[in-house]
Parts: sequence; C-alpha cells; structure tokens
Amino acid sequence: MLDFSRVKSKLLVEHPYFGTLSSGLEIVVNDNIESFTLHGNRFEYREDFFNTLDDEQVAFSLSNAALHTVLSHPSRIGNRSPWLWYTACEHAINNILIDNDFTPPSKITYDPRFAGQYAEEIYEALLDTITREDLNDKDNDLRRNDERDNLETAQTEIRAQNALQKAQEMGDVPEGLERLIPIALKGVVDWRSELRDRIGGYYVSDYAMMPPSKKLLYAGIYLPSATSRHLELAIAIDSSGSVDEVLLSQFIAEIESIVELFGSYTIDLIVCDDRVRSYQCFSNGESIEYTIEGGGGTDFTPVFEFIDTQMTPPQILLYFTDLEGTFPMNEPYYETLWITPYEGDVPFGRVVVMKDEND
Repeated sequence: MLDFSRVKSKLLVEHPYFGTLSSGLEIVVNDNIESFTLHGNRFEYREDFFNTLDDEQVAFSLSNAALHTVLSHPSRIGNRSPWLWYTACEHAINNILIDNDFTPPSKITYDPRFAGQYAEEIYEALLDTITREDLNDKDNDLRRNDERDNLETAQTEIRAQNALQKAQEMGDVPEGLERLIPIALKGVVDWRSELRDRIGGYYVSDYAMMPPSKKLLYAGIYLPSATSRHLELAIAIDSSGSVDEVLLSQFIAEIESIVELFGSYTIDLIVCDDRVRSYQCFSNGESIEYTIEGGGGTDFTPVFEFIDTQMTPPQILLYFTDLEGTFPMNEPYYETLWITPYEGDVPFGRVVVMKDEND
C-alpha cells in the first residue's frame, strides 16, 4: 500500500481547502478498478496505476474524489443515468481542479467547453451524444452504493461544509468552486438547482426504426433506436393576488432556460385562483407568456381536475403559489412540486422555496 501522507501534508500547505477534505479520506487498495473511485469516505485506488503518478497527480486524484462529495453529486443524480451522471460530474470537477493549477494524470475526463457549468448542464449536453442502449450497458457495469456509503457520504458532507466555512473566513475558496457548490450546503435552498435537478430526470425517448438499434442487429433483429427527448411539463400559477410578480418573472425565465436544454418539449400553462382562468400550451421554441387573471380566493383542486379531464397527464406539475388555499382530497399519480416564496405544509408533493437573488 502506498504512503499518501506526504501528498496530504503538501495539500494542506499549498491548497488548504483540498488538503482539509483529503486528510479525512480512508485510503484503500482496490486492484479491481481502473484508477480510483470514492465510496462514502473511502478512497479506493489501483496500486499499479498510482505507481505511475507523481505527487502532483496523486494530489489531483485525492482532490477529485473529495469534490464529488463537496458538490453533493451522489445526492443530485435524480432519475439520471448513473454512468452519464458520473461522467458529467467528472467534467465539472476536473475543470475546477485544472483552473486551480492542479496537474492531472495523463487520462482524465476533461473538456474546457464545460468550464464553470453545473453537472446538470453538462449531463444534458452529453445526453445528445449517446444512445439509450449504450447508457443501459454502461449503467449495468456500475456498482450500487450500500447503506454504509450513504452514511459516510453524509458525514463527509458535514466535513466539507466546515472546510468551506473556514476557507471563506480565510478568503481561500478555490477559484470557480463557490459558485458550483449547492446553496443548500450553505443553508439556503437553491430553487433553480432544485428545479433543474427534478425536471432533468423527466424526459421520454422517442423511437424510430431508421436507423435501427445496433444492439441486436447482428442477429437480424431490428429494434427501434432512441432518436430524441421530449419533455412534458405542466405549470400552474396561483392568480389569487397574493403572489409576487417579480418572483413570477424569475420563475418563468428559469423555466425557459431549462427547456432550452431539451430538443423537444410541450409545456401546459394554467392560471387559476378559485377556478381555472386561462390555459395555454407551448412547444418547441415558443416563448412562455402569460396574463394573470383572477384575484379571488385560492383553490388548488380545479387545476388537478382540469389536468384529469382536459389534458394529457404530465410527468410533473410545477405549481407556483403561496400555499394559502384548499388542496384536493386525492394525490395525483404524477409528481407535484409546489413553488412558493416561503416554507409551508402540503398534503402531497414537494415544496421548493423560491429565493430572491438578494436574500
């Protein structure tokens, strides 16, 4: 087993933030992997591979592993392909390390065009370059984390938060890192990241016979291949008069930036107070525009009834409201995100607190 103590000590001196994170890693030899990986707090490495690295490259590897937890990558995967998500995270991390003058090993996942981007953004860009069957094959090769990994990851995230606070106090936050660290790690909900994370996992592949899938083509079996993605999203806006027009504008602008990531989408927009006031459907490239009509009381039930009777059920509903109203008796079979200016209780779904940029 190699001695990593010299590299850890050097990291503490030259890069205190990364050194603090790396110092708590448990180092384990695993010759069944290609290079290195992180499970919870365990840094597993292939000894033959690390024998070819100098101290600078070892420091890069330790810092790379630690940043996966710092950026909460394990908990942000959502419904995404595990392999492609890991690849996107590698792009995000390696760009940060290279920007901070770390020396990488000879073969890493790196593309300078992804500099400064969230893993979610990189994932969507990469998704256009790979077929569904290839994703399935690569995902099957990955090992799932166990409960021990989850516990150790949570403990490592606490250490990461403490290290960040110390680095901020010393004015020593690594270049490009603070912008990418989820705001939730710092005690504030980043509703934009939350929306991107939740929406990003909901797409439907369209299939076509030409070109056919290559998976069983050798056996003379023609299967359809994945050709594009289609997002089906419903948005409801509470028009009872108690919502903030500024926050509404920010919300719609963020939704427009999200749908730009998709090659194909359909968005149903419903405005409702105690009854549905308007309904519009937007598709590829159309600007999302709305008029607030209403001013009465708040009843959420008409929106869900309208979806059940007048629309194709969405994969996910985003309901912008102050949560002061009457909820339906039954939970819908699609996911509901309640977008609200402040915390509140809901009988189903998930609350995403919308924060103003100045908060």
